[in-house]
Amino acid sequence: MNKLRTHTYLYLVVLVLAGLLVGCNNEVSQKLEPKGSALGVMNEVVVVADEELWESAVGDTFRYYFESAYPILPQPEPMFDLRHFTPAELTGQPLRKELRTYTIIADLSDEESATTAMVKKDLGSEKFEYAMKTGIKSSSVGRDKWARGQLLIYLYGTDRAALSKSISESFSAVAKRIHQHDEKQLKSTIYVDRINQGLSEEIKSRFHIDFKVPGEYVVAHDDEESNVLWMRKVGKKVDQNIVLQRVPYTDQKQLSKEGIIAMRDAFGARYVTSDEEGDVMVVDEENLPVYEYSFNLDNHYGKELRGIWEMTKTFSGGPFNTYVILNEAKKELIYVDVFVLGPGSTKRNHMMQLDHIIKNARVI
Repeated sequence: MNKLRTHTYLYLVVLVLAGLLVGCNNEVSQKLEPKGSALGVMNEVVVVADEELWESAVGDTFRYYFESAYPILPQPEPMFDLRHFTPAELTGQPLRKELRTYTIIADLSDEESATTAMVKKDLGSEKFEYAMKTGIKSSSVGRDKWARGQLLIYLYGTDRAALSKSISESFSAVAKRIHQHDEKQLKSTIYVDRINQGLSEEIKSRFHIDFKVPGEYVVAHDDEESNVLWMRKVGKKVDQNIVLQRVPYTDQKQLSKEGIIAMRDAFGARYVTSDEEGDVMVVDEENLPVYEYSFNLDNHYGKELRGIWEMTKTFSGGPFNTYVILNEAKKELIYVDVFVLGPGSTKRNHMMQLDHIIKNARVI
């Protein structure tokens, strides 16, 4: 009799546990279900927002910042490529939940909003109530909600004015985080092929700078007497170029905007010409500005110029970045110039690739 009672008791326990498991089956299965890898390309941002909010001044604010022009290109290209979905559109097509980068924007005061409901669920009641109580404009970050390798950025406010302010004040930090998220994909587009070890070692020896030259690059011109090396990658639509030169450091003026432009124009006049006499590459300062930045490379001070180059007689041009790094220990300047040529083609990602190669170099 005791054995029978024991078996009956165990059977009831199993039934209760099974019922509990069935009751939370959906939630548990979602957590345990293996996730696929997120899809998509770099610089693409999916915006999740209610249709009416996206078409309002809040959406205008978001587009103003996130679609601002990438500095600096002959034809404007946005910083990010935006795609907008409402929560219903997101749920309606499951593949839309498998992309890489999302921003969810919500007015927390809108209790009827599907996006606000999503934010409340994802953030948790405690954080949601704190935001509503304090009125603090804010943002939060999530990862891997629907697929592995996802970045989700939540921008929210207690009303539309607070939300717009949150978008404007958070943009720089959000953009930086998205670029960091894209870095792995950016590297994969740069080094699709092998690394050109021969050129990498030659550059290290001759120019006292160490970076990985992608395998597709070949020498376009090598002037050992003037210590100038020009490398080129010829693509189907866009040609990418890297130029290096090492010069003695004699005067602070060499690091001025005028001094760097003069150095670049000297290279263009000597090496980048066409069949038409007197047609050389120069910096175009008339049609678009030349931006000037200071930066630090491997604890060495540097100056960077971004602008547009053009040929003096033929209709050809494109964007350039020029970096001049001061190597005080060797009393020299390392001049690195990158530029692209791709008539009619987008150039943002190609310039980002070149910038990544140089900004991850090491001075030796």
